[in-house]
Amino acid sequence: MANPNTSKLRALTGGTAEPAPATQPVVRAIDVGFGLVKLSLRSGNGVAFINFPSMAIPADASAVRSLGTRRRDTFDVPVAGAKYEVGRDVGLAQAGGSFGRDVTDEFYRGAIYEALTKGALRYMAEAGDAVIDVLVLGLPVNQYNDAKRRDYLRSHYEGEVEIGDDKKITVRKVIVQAQPMGGYAALGDHLDELNRVITETGGALPPLPNAEALDELAVLMIDPGEHTLDWLLIQQGTINPRASGAASDAGRHRVLRTVQESLAAHIGRPLGPAVMPRINDALRQRAPVKLSGVAHPLERFEPEIMSVIEDSINRMVDGLRDAHEIVDLIVLVGGHPERYRDVLVKRFPAIPVFIMPEPMAANVRGFQLIGEALAEG
Repeated sequence: MANPNTSKLRALTGGTAEPAPATQPVVRAIDVGFGLVKLSLRSGNGVAFINFPSMAIPADASAVRSLGTRRRDTFDVPVAGAKYEVGRDVGLAQAGGSFGRDVTDEFYRGAIYEALTKGALRYMAEAGDAVIDVLVLGLPVNQYNDAKRRDYLRSHYEGEVEIGDDKKITVRKVIVQAQPMGGYAALGDHLDELNRVITETGGALPPLPNAEALDELAVLMIDPGEHTLDWLLIQQGTINPRASGAASDAGRHRVLRTVQESLAAHIGRPLGPAVMPRINDALRQRAPVKLSGVAHPLERFEPEIMSVIEDSINRMVDGLRDAHEIVDLIVLVGGHPERYRDVLVKRFPAIPVFIMPEPMAANVRGFQLIGEALAEG
């Protein structure tokens, strides 16, 4: 792994920073998850972060698609001779809860991943970037550990990339990072919030005097994603590969599947895949899920949810190979990790457990910082 200079990383600011001079390289980042694609793009003279669902639907060329009061926010991008619709409004093209997704281990080299990455690049092009000097891409930990997968992404997305409607974007250099490393890179931007958690925990770790002190700690980064639970043990700014890893079928999709099965048993009829997005939204909003005009509270399934999360954390602890004994700080990134925090606090009451602000975008914000640091170097 190419390790950026951590002191330089810590000196950088986040995505709302003052823009770099025009002579500086153009750096962009994409984090393709199983649930959402997160990316950075030009916003005026600065950088903004947006996301869209990780769904790519075979494009519909019929006139019916154009009916409506507004054009939906999607693009048709080319992949291996076919076209896929991707973007923020892709749910309007969805037929069934799982159609257009790919949660296999070969995700990174499939048509869905390519369509999603090209969709992110298209958003960057529409925002004004014809050339990207440094593009940072992320992979789940278990995939990042395979050098062939990193090489594949570099070779596949460096150069001129077709992004639909006869448009192209040029990417001069691709850097691949393990997804939770992005959250670690952005951690120094939130020292005040972090120190409050450290103080409230009351363990052996004192409040940190500055962001550079993070690089003296053993920090366990945990990313409960849509399909996998990823973790990185970072010691003195460097990944410990023997104590880092991922557990498949240990993310949010397993929680949703458990709730769906329990809800179907409760109401006495099977529930198809189209119901899963509604359950997902209800869990995020801590609200009832509405099915066939009836509101079903989901609080009754909390024991089943927590059992799934506890099993996922147990698998992670096993994968740490006793390295949890040396952990100074646990940091959570990813969408809605609060229940994972609750389990970890109970399991490790003397270790501060910190949820990154805006956790869903934490990795891509950190990727942007990593890319800027490496571009300057």
